[in-house]
Amino acid sequence: MADEKKTSKKADKAEKSKDTKKKSKKNPFKSIASFFKSVKSEGKKVVWAKGKDVFRNTVIVLIVVFIVGLAIFAVDTGLSQGMKALKKSAQTTTAPTTTSAVVEDDADASDTTEDTTAEETTADSAE
Repeated sequence: MADEKKTSKKADKAEKSKDTKKKSKKNPFKSIASFFKSVKSEGKKVVWAKGKDVFRNTVIVLIVVFIVGLAIFAVDTGLSQGMKALKKSAQTTTAPTTTSAVVEDDADASDTTEDTTAEETTADSAE
């Protein structure tokens, strides 16, 4: 009896493994069809909003976007004007005599640089 139970359990396991192999080899087209059938049934369960509600919500969103855009524009403009004012005030606080002396020194330095480059060009063309 014990032997019969062991062999019958092994036979049952073999049959189950054969069944699972058959189940794993499903037709892919049936699976796709089943998927779309379930999508259709779920779509029927959805409660759609009324057109009036959708229109009202769309208008609200557009108004909020416009207001936020104006707020960002105002902050951006204010900050850029503030930066320009800071830049102007920084330029007016520097001493004008100091900058003119530096400009004259730079002009003299650029004259000597031009002279040396002219000499180098003449020497290169002579070779």
